Parts: sequence; structure tokens; C-alpha cells
Amino acid sequence: MALFGKKKQDENNTEDIKPASAEQSKEMDIILQARREEEAERQAKIAAREAEQEKYKDELKADMEKSAQAAKDVIELYPAKDGEERFFMLVEANVYTEPVNEGNEIVKGILRGKIRKGQEIQVLSGLDSLNRVTVDVIRNDDREILDEACDEIVELELTKGDFKEAASPDEDTEARVRTFSVLTNLPEEEGRSEGIRLPAMLCEFSRYQGDQEFFGQLMNAAMTSEFTVPARISNGSGSQRKVSFAGMKGENKDGKPMLPAFTSIRQFEKHKDMLAKAGGFNSALQLDYSQLCGVARDDNHGGTVIDPLGPVIFALPKEVLNTSVRTVQFHALFGEGKIAEKFTPSDDASAEGQGKPAQRLREYNVTNPVPGGEYNFIEDVVKQYAGKNADIAKLCIVVIIARDDPNEKSYVCILDCPQDKYGMHCKEIETKVRPFLRTINKIQFRPYEKEKFNEEFFSRYPWTYNKLGF
Repeated sequence: MALFGKKKQDENNTEDIKPASAEQSKEMDIILQARREEEAERQAKIAAREAEQEKYKDELKADMEKSAQAAKDVIELYPAKDGEERFFMLVEANVYTEPVNEGNEIVKGILRGKIRKGQEIQVLSGLDSLNRVTVDVIRNDDREILDEACDEIVELELTKGDFKEAASPDEDTEARVRTFSVLTNLPEEEGRSEGIRLPAMLCEFSRYQGDQEFFGQLMNAAMTSEFTVPARISNGSGSQRKVSFAGMKGENKDGKPMLPAFTSIRQFEKHKDMLAKAGGFNSALQLDYSQLCGVARDDNHGGTVIDPLGPVIFALPKEVLNTSVRTVQFHALFGEGKIAEKFTPSDDASAEGQGKPAQRLREYNVTNPVPGGEYNFIEDVVKQYAGKNADIAKLCIVVIIARDDPNEKSYVCILDCPQDKYGMHCKEIETKVRPFLRTINKIQFRPYEKEKFNEEFFSRYPWTYNKLGF
């Protein structure tokens, strides 16, 4: 009982409970205020993040709608033929699941137009590469197998078609149909001469702005296209006829007008009346990309605007054109007198630099290797090997590209060493660089002493390795 009495006494004892001091209360208020501010800041960040996500969704939706409308406008220019509706599709991804039929390849993208199972279609990619394949299986975004599809996300299982056999095991692992290739059922004469690949890619441009790989493939498509350029042509014949080109206001550094160019004669015809009223530009010239650059980079223009009246406007200021004409791709397609050299390699040149004489002379453009990627490894391996062999004085690596087939490329190693050691060094170098030959999968050799290179050659194509240091 005493214990219970003690407890009750303690409970009634309030002398030990002291009120918080003013200073303690102030500290507690500060702590609580800081917590409230932290919570408010956290909620503000959540709200901002949600707003940003909603903005992104709205922009994505707008881009999708813009792309769909642009694609519809392009396809309308190519009416159905023999009951077969037109379509195109940008390959946005390779799908590495097991195909229904062995040897097939699966690609994914947004179908623009209508496609059916069993249809033979074309694959447009690279520098004017065209292949034919057959649509073996169609799946929608829910992975359901369809007989036909229209204006939706699809996976297409494609046959091997007329793609060449892989030249090496490494090449065999690479996708035949690369990302950002264009699939279409337009006939070859329309698909190529009217350049469906470029407008097809432009339709998806808003969704891929800032993607460097996409932009590189887009420029490849531009370089392999022909353009319809509005012009005013005076009466007369021969040299008496004068040609004037139009100019449009555009954003460029020097404020000069931009040269309008259409991706097809169909686009030009669609707006011909408007152009005639605007300045009498009711005629047009067909120009390839190099000719387009020649006009758009003259003193009167600050670049070019492709499809200036839609469906997708694509501006290329003069500085972008200036960069493009210095690329390997441009030289491969059009060459350039200052850098073009003639090579006549043997059709089956061996590591010793010998082989059967070429049955025909072929012209090759010569360029410096593109820094980065596989070439960095090749350059390091070659320099290390040359540094360990005192009898190698100098070594130069260039890339040659066949003018009659821009897809045919090879590294050429020009070697300055004693003739009796030449064959051995070629074999050793080829063995060491072979694992890194991917994008360009061939290497040839030339002896420096026997090949009569002019003095300017090595000023344009510097020595990759020089024991003398210059």
C-alpha cells in the first residue's frame, strides 16, 4: 500500500515540471519553421517536376501529331497504284527477339500509311543503298500478329531479301536493316529519283531534334537526294538564257536570303501557282546536293530551306553546308578535285601488296580516316608496332572509296621500310588490326618506294607514324 501511496504522491507532485524558457520556445519555433519551409520546398519541387512531365507529354503529343500530319501530306502526293496503298516507315529500333522464321530480322517504328503481310518493300539507307525484302510477319504494339496494319506502331519481321552474305563473323552479328533506315513500297524510280527517304525522315524530325545519329543519317539522305529548285529562266537559247533563283528570308548569320528547294517535283507542283505569283518563279531546275550547295553557298544566298512551304521546313544555313561539303560522305558521292587521287588496287590484293592485276581501272576518292571509333584502336596498334620495329621509317593510313560504289571502302597503309621486310610487316600489321576492322572491313598496303606519290599528297594526308618526327 505504501508503494501505491508513493506513486500517487509523485503523480500529484508538479514542482519538478518547469515551463520552457522563452529562449527554448524560440529555438523550437525556428526548428518548426525550417521544417515547414523544407516541406514547402519539397512540395514545390514535386509540383515543378509534375508540371515538367506534363509539359513533356504535351510536347511529345504535339510532335507525334505534327509527324502524323506531315506523313499524311507526303503520302497524299503518291496515290495508290494497282490497288496498293503507299507507305513509309522510319526504322527506330532493332528488336532482338527470336523471329518466327529463322534468318528474318525484326524492326520497329511508326508506320505511315498501310502495309500488308507478304508485301515486297524497299530498304533505303546509307549513301544511296537500296535493298528489297519481304514483310513476313506484322505485329502491333500489343504484340498481336496482323495481316495488315495502318498508321500505328508496328514490329515488322523482314526476310533477308537481296542483302549480301556477311563477309565476316563480326559483320554477321550486325543488323542488316540499320536504325533510321526508311522502309517504303514506292517503286525504285520514285523512291530514288524523287527521294522519298528525305521527306520520310523529315516527317519524324521534330521527334529526333538533337539526336546526332539521326541528323547524320538525315544529311546522308539529303546528299543522295535530288531537289526541285524554283527558277526564273529568260527567253532565248544556249548562253543567252539567264537563270535567276529565288530567295527567302531565313535565320542565318549574314542575313542573306535562303535558297528554297523542294524534295520532289510533286511538292513544287503543289505550290507552283503561289511561287509564280510571288516572283514569276514558275519554272524549276533539278539539282543534286552538290549543285544545290553550289547555288546556296554563292554570294547571293545564306544557305537553303528545304520544303519551305511544308509539310516540314528544314533550314540548312551556309555554315552547315560548308561543313557538309568537307565530309567523307560528300567526297564519296561527288569527289573534289583537290583531294581526289586515282588508285588502281588489285581486285584481290594480299597482305604482301601483290595479287592478280586488276582487270579494269577504277577510280577512288582518297580521304583521311575519321577520328574516333575503330580508327583510334587501329592507329594505336599501328603506331605501337612501328615504334617497336626500327626499320619502319614512316607509315601513312588513308581511306579509299570507290567512285562507282561508295559503299566499297578500304584502309590503305602506305609503308616506308626496306623492300625485303615489306611483306613481313604487311602481314604483321594486318593480323594486329584485323580485330578492329568493323565499319571499314578491308585493309590494303602500298610500298612508299615503288608508288610515285607527289609532294602534296602527304601534306593533305599526314604521316600516321614518322620516326623522324616530322
